[in-house]
Amino acid sequence: MTYGGPALESGTVYYWAVRVWDEAGKPSEWSEPACWETGLRHADDWQASWIRRPEDGSFQRGQFTYVRRPLTIETEIDRARAYVSASHQYELSVNGTQVDRGPSFSYPDYQYYKTVSLTDALVTGENAVGALVHWSGEGQGRPAAEPGFICQIELRFADGTERTVVTDGSWLVRTAEWREDAPLRNDEIAEPVERIDGRAEPNGWSEPGFDTETWEAAAVVGTHPTEPWTRLVAQNCDVVRSPVEPASIDHLGSGSYVVDFGRIYAGIPAVRFEAGDDGHRVKLKAGYRRDDDGTVAETDGTQWTDMSYEYVQPEGEGWFRPFNSLGIRYLQIDDPGESLDTDQVRLLTRRNSVPDTGAATFESANETVDSVFELARHSALYGCQEQFVDTPTREKGQFLLDAFNISQTTTHAFAERRLTRKAIAEFIRSHYRYWACEGRLNAVYPNGDGKRDIPEFTVSFPEWVWQYYRISGDRQTLDVAYPVVQSVAAYVERHVDGDTGLVMHLSGGDNSCYEEGIIDWPPEMRYGYDRDWAARTTVNVLCAGALGRAADIAAALDRPECEQAHYRDRRRDLRDAIDAHLRRGDRYVDGCDAADASTSTSQHASALPLAFDLVPKAHVDTVADRVAADGMKMGPMTVRWLLGALATADRPEAVVDLVTDAETDGWANILAQGGTFTWESWRCRDPSLPADHRHNRSESHAMGSTVLVSILRTLLGVRPDGIAGEHVEIRPPATGLTSASGQMPTERGTVEVAWTHEANETPADSPKFRLETTIPWNTSATVALPTRERDATVTADGEPIQSGMRATALADGITSVQDGKRFEVDLTSGTYRFAVE
Repeated sequence: MTYGGPALESGTVYYWAVRVWDEAGKPSEWSEPACWETGLRHADDWQASWIRRPEDGSFQRGQFTYVRRPLTIETEIDRARAYVSASHQYELSVNGTQVDRGPSFSYPDYQYYKTVSLTDALVTGENAVGALVHWSGEGQGRPAAEPGFICQIELRFADGTERTVVTDGSWLVRTAEWREDAPLRNDEIAEPVERIDGRAEPNGWSEPGFDTETWEAAAVVGTHPTEPWTRLVAQNCDVVRSPVEPASIDHLGSGSYVVDFGRIYAGIPAVRFEAGDDGHRVKLKAGYRRDDDGTVAETDGTQWTDMSYEYVQPEGEGWFRPFNSLGIRYLQIDDPGESLDTDQVRLLTRRNSVPDTGAATFESANETVDSVFELARHSALYGCQEQFVDTPTREKGQFLLDAFNISQTTTHAFAERRLTRKAIAEFIRSHYRYWACEGRLNAVYPNGDGKRDIPEFTVSFPEWVWQYYRISGDRQTLDVAYPVVQSVAAYVERHVDGDTGLVMHLSGGDNSCYEEGIIDWPPEMRYGYDRDWAARTTVNVLCAGALGRAADIAAALDRPECEQAHYRDRRRDLRDAIDAHLRRGDRYVDGCDAADASTSTSQHASALPLAFDLVPKAHVDTVADRVAADGMKMGPMTVRWLLGALATADRPEAVVDLVTDAETDGWANILAQGGTFTWESWRCRDPSLPADHRHNRSESHAMGSTVLVSILRTLLGVRPDGIAGEHVEIRPPATGLTSASGQMPTERGTVEVAWTHEANETPADSPKFRLETTIPWNTSATVALPTRERDATVTADGEPIQSGMRATALADGITSVQDGKRFEVDLTSGTYRFAVE
């Protein structure tokens, strides 16, 4: 539904209520009022200036700065809002309490700002408002910019008067206690190793009455908009922080302490020293593993990232609190100068804010499947920060295919929508910023290294847009994305060879190991895929998928029939070319050219055509046999297509085998090796290699969390269909598990399912099956019960709905019964209990 009322004003609270009409046209009562508010919607709404420390124009990377001002309020506050932004991030404090952190990273010509409520933080009388601002410098996920901070506080008082407080030359600034000559943690992100002098911390700096005699006046860059910040855009997603207590703390013989937080989180460590010795230097380091002597490994598992810290103690009590987060399980504290206990250490975990209710759950008779589900859930949750991140440790950039994979998990697991919508919009902007004439998108965005693409990432974008639309119903995003999807389709069509009909030499990833197609990543996850061909099978399949999704989006947007038909026809042509040139009976070769073809038949080459419904029906079973027999020969980046292939061929037992095999590559093997977060490569800890030859890959890489979606869809059997949860199919597996229960959130509510296969003692007897499900309001459902017995008795809520081959009276809510390969029942909203005997 599109809003058609009066134009919305800036900085205003709006209230709304809804009611619905039944099939007879009778309206319901009005709902309880809800509200939303608008931010500063136009450039001329801003009166605040961008400010920073006085500089000579040569900005030091890793700059930390305090800004503050006193604020006297003489009457009762009715409402207070701060509209605030920084390059790159801030922590906002009022009267000694931190009230917010942000914003998301972006380019200064599309800078995010946040709206923060200060109604409860400000008091009548003397107040102080301030921020700790960190400017990183350019890197992965951090575009080039300049240091700057802006804040506009809008106050409305109980007597109806109003007041605006803005950043300007009256604000004071001071260099923070971080050393600015520290090295960067690695060559990917613009974060310094945090070396903090606790003696220089201005305790109480954001409290009223603090002595600012040594502070200096802020330098005013200009009233917004001013170069380089030409646009401010409201940020509609947020990061939440919560403390995690140590699972254990060990005192080593060397005098060091090692804290274990139980599993890897994205977070910020904090240590309270009770009896500091003035000037005493404490070295700390975070990590993922421990060496044989119990210390935290410096490089193993960290991707050569310097995860050390240094803290210079003040006399007496002092808090070590760094600014930036890392992926952390262990924290080593060397020579703290006192005995440490668990109550002195914590980890402030951070993640994107998602709805607290209705999140997906899963429990089954197979403990390994359950553990893999939790591994994926945890990984996806902490792979979401201000943006989807490659990893919270080495590369904090938002890579397109990583983001797509994590988004698939979060939208199904947590009903997450805002971060996905924001990410899709950002990659759309990458197209217009860098690739408008070439039909591509950036591989990582935002970023500090400019124009950079990977072919498969570009051609996967239409699939992401379509999947998000189906689960959310967000037509506006679909509409905005469609011109970019058209450009991607044109990019594909330009590379179709006139003789073979295949996509050849798909341009992109120039002069790198990504050129003409990445296949999988890291390289060892290609499992020997033969890339030395003009037409690569996986690239062609993804291109066919892009053309198909262009047709689907065109249809959803009611585009002209000729436009829809064009994309459908091009997909069909590419599908036929793939079958003619790349399939060899029950398998697909890795690639070909006009004269010859590869003799290599990787799992990638066969799984993707199956997942994208490109395999002729007569060959689906034999191709699926081939794919299943290969076990795990695809990496975490592409494994979603392997799982999709097995689901397409209805092989739930193969999915269970893939998920639970702890002896070979996969999630169970990660768990068996002590992993607590999905990995970038199945072989992070390859025991067949000596330690000095192992790949030092990321052990906190959420792109492999897509297994959660397959567990819900294939093993729990909940498959959202239609648009925005309007219809759901419940298809529990006939093999693989004996029971499962859980729930999945949809746009219209939570679908709940619990089912059990109960085998009778006599093998010749038919198995029993029980299923209970709850379908939310305004949702229809089809339940496909796993039985092919023509003489089965099926009951709903204890009443027979089929006995033998004869249908009986239908229970309430059941609209039809079908007898095909499965016993299918169409339902409306409600709770139902089925049994098959």
